[in-house]
Amino acid sequence: MQISPKYNHIEIEKKWYSYWMKNELFKSIPDDKEPFTIVIPPPNVTGLLHMGHMLNNTLQDILVRRARMLGKNACWVPGTDHASIATEAKVVENLKKRELVKTIFLEMNF
Repeated sequence: MQISPKYNHIEIEKKWYSYWMKNELFKSIPDDKEPFTIVIPPPNVTGLLHMGHMLNNTLQDILVRRARMLGKNACWVPGTDHASIATEAKVVENLKKRELVKTIFLEMNF
C-alpha cells in the first residue's frame, strides 16, 4: 500500500461518508443497553489551539470508544460553539482594544 504525499480530504471524506450512509452508521435504535454519556464543552475562539485541545479530544474519543467496546450505548458528537457567544465576546474584546464600538464595526463590515 502506498500513501499519497498529499492528503485529499474531499476524496477521503466522500469515501467514508458513503460507507457510513450505506451501513446506516448514523442510525440509532433505542434498546436496553446501559447508556454512556460524556460532557463536552464546545470549542470556541477564546485562544489559539494548542496540544491541550488535542489531548482533550483524544481522551474523550478513547473513553467513548472503550464504552462502546464494553457494550454500552455511547455516542460522541463533538462540535463547535454554534451560538458564537465566545466568538462574539472575543471580537468585542478586540474592538475595545482598537477603540471601536460594536455599532461602528457592524456599519463598517455589514
